[in-house]
Amino acid sequence: MSEEFYLADMKPVDYDSSVDKSIRECLRIGSGKGFITFAGAGSGKTYSLKEALDFLKKEYSGDFVRQGKKVAVVTFTNNAANEIVDRVEQSPIFAVSTIHSFCWSAISGFNEDIRKWYLETIPADLENLKEKERKGRAGKASDARKRDICRLTKKMEWLAQPRSFVYDPNGVNSSQNSLSHADVLKLFYNLLTTKPMMEEIIVNKFPFIFIDESQDTNKDVVGAFFDLQKNKSDKVVVGLFGDTMQRIFGGGEPELGKTKPSGWTTFDKKMNHRSARRIVGLGNQIRREDDRLNQFAKDGADEGFVRYFLLSHGVSDKDKVEAEIREAMAKVTGDADWEDTQSKETAILLLEHKMAGRRLGFHDLWDKLSKSDKIKYRISEGESAELNFFSSIVFPLAEASRKKKRAELMYILRENKSPLLEARVLDENKDDPLALARAAEHAFRNVVSNDKVSFRSVLEVLAKYDLLIIPEKLQSFVTNSEETEVEPESDQMGDRPEVEPEPEERDNSEIAAWAEALETDFFQIQNYKNYIDENSIFRTHQGVKGNEFERVMVVMDDDEAGGFLFSYEQYFGAKEISRESQKKRSSGEETGLDRTRRLFYVTSTRAKSSLAHVIYTSDVTKVKESLIEKNWRENLKSLRCKVTSESTFNVDSQI
Repeated sequence: MSEEFYLADMKPVDYDSSVDKSIRECLRIGSGKGFITFAGAGSGKTYSLKEALDFLKKEYSGDFVRQGKKVAVVTFTNNAANEIVDRVEQSPIFAVSTIHSFCWSAISGFNEDIRKWYLETIPADLENLKEKERKGRAGKASDARKRDICRLTKKMEWLAQPRSFVYDPNGVNSSQNSLSHADVLKLFYNLLTTKPMMEEIIVNKFPFIFIDESQDTNKDVVGAFFDLQKNKSDKVVVGLFGDTMQRIFGGGEPELGKTKPSGWTTFDKKMNHRSARRIVGLGNQIRREDDRLNQFAKDGADEGFVRYFLLSHGVSDKDKVEAEIREAMAKVTGDADWEDTQSKETAILLLEHKMAGRRLGFHDLWDKLSKSDKIKYRISEGESAELNFFSSIVFPLAEASRKKKRAELMYILRENKSPLLEARVLDENKDDPLALARAAEHAFRNVVSNDKVSFRSVLEVLAKYDLLIIPEKLQSFVTNSEETEVEPESDQMGDRPEVEPEPEERDNSEIAAWAEALETDFFQIQNYKNYIDENSIFRTHQGVKGNEFERVMVVMDDDEAGGFLFSYEQYFGAKEISRESQKKRSSGEETGLDRTRRLFYVTSTRAKSSLAHVIYTSDVTKVKESLIEKNWRENLKSLRCKVTSESTFNVDSQI
């Protein structure tokens, strides 16, 4: 680093070119050279992946087409898969998919093994539900638990006979034979590590397997790929691409790279082609507390802008305040687009979806769902089948119905395999095949014509008229005349009075969360859909990994976020680290501080030119002292301004 440590040193743009050359040396069938490429923010990870794919296409395209072989490119999200597809020239030898789709393609057809696995795992799930029901209280959550117990009991009976199974990558897992995302990963790991034939099938079809965002890929699945490389080194090359500092989601391997099997080659990319020198320098400062990876900015990079705005938690009218901060950034940088809320090159990063919910109008829905940590986790990974059902299927259907767009209605129903359009139903009503569908749609329109209709009312009319296939977990909230009530196993499950819970009590189960969420206004889903479709300026801290924007505002507000996985208050010194975290740190375990540092790195390195950190805190003085102590004082010295709102407060805005 230069003496001006806050500015990253610069290197020629081709500084990392030797890495791509070394990767190519691994790409020979039988080389036995599994490899991991660690690439920090903006270092061109996807470029290196593309270079490897272009090389393989040139070397093996003809042979692979004749032999029916492919190069597997496994990503973590659909967006990442789409980005890779956009960047590589179309070729039949490339199979680009998410990790879930890849795992399903491997286990599809192993129906008897899947059936036996379920027969071994469902009893434990049933016992867990029954235990919760024994300890729980009467009410909607209890009713839903009973239906789930009934459903799983019926599934065990259904599994008594040989069955075939399917997987819906869009997450609407409704039928008995549908696999969930989580089960696909568990089954893949189980079968790959217990059935030698599975290994042989995979390597015969995929002589090269690349795993992108490997730091977030399920650690058991990554371990299975390590074993695959070891056991079939003469037939397969497995390559991992990622950055441990950008591990955001749960389930990934925290020690990836440190625990790699012997014989694996590690490559490090040191350039940052994305950001201005000051932003690259900040990233280096953050990593100095972790893995000490140091990046270089490219020759000729601008210095860029970094600003910190320190605000007390009690600030009112945050929307107005944050607009004024964007106005201040526009003046400091000379970039008027800071004030353009429609700009695709500006992003406001929020710690939690609920913060976006308050700003965009789906907070009630989010507050209820966030009571389940499992649901929050799935949404952070874009895997909430139930919300996807409402946002991507039910809401468009409601809009088409309210506007009486018949062609659009029929398209949605056909695309989503409405039971009312099944051949059996149409045959039974030959005089007027669509009579049932029309009646159902009319009833549906009557319900959704009410702007304040609840999710539950919408769900009930869909189920009553069989208009759409209901996702499995939502089926628990729909009364079905064919269902039988589950009798209590003991007096402990008998008559129980409704008891007001103590303030600190909270049912974290998914069932309880959905029981409350379904009572909220359905048309919040429109605002939610705009958000997840990225039709707003807001993103979450976690959701922008891999993205880049000219200008970025990072809003850090632990109080509003209400989470517990991250704590900027601790990271910036406003609060002491808990004893539990201190114990974990002493024993080498991951702490919330570690997760927060990684998240701060990810958000800080999304910006190309200018970056604003908005920190709401209980102690402005301590946070400022912490920034100085972290040697970020150069970002604290040159500009001081006041932003005013209905309540006046001082904001330190710094280069």
